[in-house]
Amino acid sequence: MLMKRTALFILFLVSTTSYASLQVQQERDTAILLKEVVVITPQRMEQSTDMITEAVSVQDRDEIIRLSPMSTPDAMSSIAGVWMQKTNHGGGSPFIRGLTGYHTLLLFDGIRFNNSTFRSGPNQYLSTIDPLTLQRVEVLRGQGSVQYGSDGIGGVAQFFFREPEFASHHRVEATGRLYANCMSHDMEYAGRAEVELGTSNFALLGGITYKTLGDIKAGGDLGTLDNTGYKEQSWDVKTKVNIGNAKLTAVWQHLAQKDVPLYHQIASGNYVRYHFNPQQRNVGYVRLESSYQSKIFSTVKYTLAYLNSLEEREKQRTSSPVLRLERDYVNTYHGAAEIISDFANRWKASSGVEFYFDNIESSAIDKNQVTNEATPARGLYPDGTTYANMAIFSMHAIDLNRFTISLGARYNFLQLNVNDPVFGKTVVQPQATVGNVGVSYKVNKSIQLLASGNTGFRAPNVNDVASFGVADYRYEVPNYNLDPEKSVEVQLGLRTHTRKFSGEFFVFQNHLNDLISNVTSSYNGEDSIDGFKVYRKENVNKALIKGMEMELHYHPNTWLSAFTNLTYTVGDNVTRQEPLSRIPPLFGRVGMDIKLKKKFTYRLEFLAASTQDRLSGSDKQDSRIAKGGTPGWAVVNTRFQYVYRNFYLQTGIQNIFNTAYRIHGSGVDGVGRSFWISLVAELSSAHK
Repeated sequence: MLMKRTALFILFLVSTTSYASLQVQQERDTAILLKEVVVITPQRMEQSTDMITEAVSVQDRDEIIRLSPMSTPDAMSSIAGVWMQKTNHGGGSPFIRGLTGYHTLLLFDGIRFNNSTFRSGPNQYLSTIDPLTLQRVEVLRGQGSVQYGSDGIGGVAQFFFREPEFASHHRVEATGRLYANCMSHDMEYAGRAEVELGTSNFALLGGITYKTLGDIKAGGDLGTLDNTGYKEQSWDVKTKVNIGNAKLTAVWQHLAQKDVPLYHQIASGNYVRYHFNPQQRNVGYVRLESSYQSKIFSTVKYTLAYLNSLEEREKQRTSSPVLRLERDYVNTYHGAAEIISDFANRWKASSGVEFYFDNIESSAIDKNQVTNEATPARGLYPDGTTYANMAIFSMHAIDLNRFTISLGARYNFLQLNVNDPVFGKTVVQPQATVGNVGVSYKVNKSIQLLASGNTGFRAPNVNDVASFGVADYRYEVPNYNLDPEKSVEVQLGLRTHTRKFSGEFFVFQNHLNDLISNVTSSYNGEDSIDGFKVYRKENVNKALIKGMEMELHYHPNTWLSAFTNLTYTVGDNVTRQEPLSRIPPLFGRVGMDIKLKKKFTYRLEFLAASTQDRLSGSDKQDSRIAKGGTPGWAVVNTRFQYVYRNFYLQTGIQNIFNTAYRIHGSGVDGVGRSFWISLVAELSSAHK
């Protein structure tokens, strides 16, 4: 069946290309010059991609709009090297080089999104970023501990919020935008309204988004997945002010999801109700960025930020009359000072200090639905727990003609204070020193050879040390004697860039030590509680992850472009001599874009993944993974865009052949054949 669909896709691709070649006004004498991309994430400062030694994937706003994604996880699923697992419709956790959860670091505008309650496995927090607020996404494939600290031992995904634009004169320019999207089978109704104001020294961008996401209509004969839909609303504002040689930026974003089901727990029959209600995030920051005529203090940035996340869970076991209401509220305070130095035209550096402080409020109430009795209980974490994260770092990029060298180092100190009413008072103080080095050699104007080595760490957080209660298929008890996880990664790469062709190829190997893993344990002499086996976390495992990544883009002329990417990862738990848990299978995509008379764009793409039957012991116990492993799959999507002045109309068909499939490790099945349409309208004016 897979080969048949592949053959149909190739036939469809060839016939469509032939038709386009007859209809399009061809401009074969003018080849597209691929633009160099400027990225920030690898070095914490702006660098052209031909000046970095790391592997980076970039998704710009145009691509996000073309995708019309239901969520940020859906948008990221098209990024090279990213495997997007979805435990539930309202979640999505990116796998980068075989790792996810608190082993991958999420940032927005340079500020950590990860807090000290992030879990080891897939989580849902990425879905609390509205994709319509994003200017671009950068994914650093490989370690980012030197640049950003704990957690980034698999990779770093950074989300840049859209920037309001200054006007070129003193008059006020005003722009209004409307966005609407709907999907067949009532799977999505979404709308957003924006306003943007700008003068020569002041700019503001604000918007409101509302979404109703219905139950998933899965492929094949799987039908509708009941208890998967939810509602979401958000608002945001970003302002910029020019003050002499300085720029002041202020941001506030709010997003709330209501009644989000954890589908696999309900579908398995373990629970009659397991909902996040609400799942909420707020972030606000103020940043002052000043420029000076100084080699050392070329640019100086000061950032103050406040973040909070609210997660309330409503859980009722099938065989129990008790509805458990859990509430976790995390307040994060952040401060940073960073210096960008331009010592010479060929030597740039980013150095600074940063501080994060988490304060955690956690509680629970058990409500008997028969007697209406309410009993307070210990929350998932000890109430009042704090977690401090302090660091000093320095990153350097040196250009030596054909050679480019990157160097970096960081020292990190963390302090976890726990006052547990059940297990007592504890202070945990992990610390780490890490470094990296990378070299790029320009063989000629079109080809670069790259090599790098990085050390990384992930400090034990509150979820590791103090979690107490049901998590997935286990019952967790605390362990206050944990050390940081450590890793050493090496990679080799090749990057090429010509007028018509660009691509990169990387191979990597990541050695991980002192991995924190769940180990069978007991509580009050019992090895099971409420039908769940008791576990606690310990530094017991060593692991080895290796693989390859490939991405290619081909632009033979102005109207046709083709793209493909492929990722293969193998992970082994060296200690247990078994496959590492949740490693993605071989996966990739291939497609093409056709531009017709500059107003029409047509895309056809083919996504596929192989069977994943290399399972760990925990994978075999996971209800989200089929017995024997996750079958391979192939999906074909198509979309069409029409641009008329300031109006953008997009439509498409997802999963054309209505394939029944599930992304490995996910708790929900993939969307079946469905039709979607979106409209973006922009109105602009200027006033004195």
